[in-house]
Amino acid sequence: MDMFFQAVPEMIATLIGVAVGGIGALYFDSRRELLGRRKRALIVLHNLSGELEDNVRVLRDARGAYEDTPFGKSFYISSIAWEAATTGGDLPDIIGYELADFIEDQYAILLRLRYYVDLMTQLWFAPGDINGYHDIQQGFRQHILTGIHDAIENHPHVIERITTARTALGKSPKRHVRTVPR
Repeated sequence: MDMFFQAVPEMIATLIGVAVGGIGALYFDSRRELLGRRKRALIVLHNLSGELEDNVRVLRDARGAYEDTPFGKSFYISSIAWEAATTGGDLPDIIGYELADFIEDQYAILLRLRYYVDLMTQLWFAPGDINGYHDIQQGFRQHILTGIHDAIENHPHVIERITTARTALGKSPKRHVRTVPR
């Protein structure tokens, strides 16, 4: 019986140790996951921001050709970072639903624009005597000019949202730093 009373405190201490260790492991695991998601969000936002900046430079360069000529010029709009970010299907969970929707709206404009630039480029190789050729060309040109205008107009707002999110994510959690007087 004496041995039982000696073992009870050791059993209780062991159970408390296991419980505290388990809770600690859960905390550190969730903390590691949170930091991993934050890091991934920063990388995704950095890539999307860079791609959007490159695309708007291309659009500004091409705008003059479409304003001054009936046929414009061919250009490429990149969506590699967007496609990579959305592949897993968890982008809204990583950067937030509102920001993901806002960025998606900008990419919708860009991808629609890319579609019309592709159509215009294909039209260049069609014979010019097709019935309604110039009307088709003018329709594509107008869609392209509208898309360029919309993308450039919306661009600063998207970049501002991305920058705000990156700044918020980049802030490290508050740490208690103990200073030692010298």
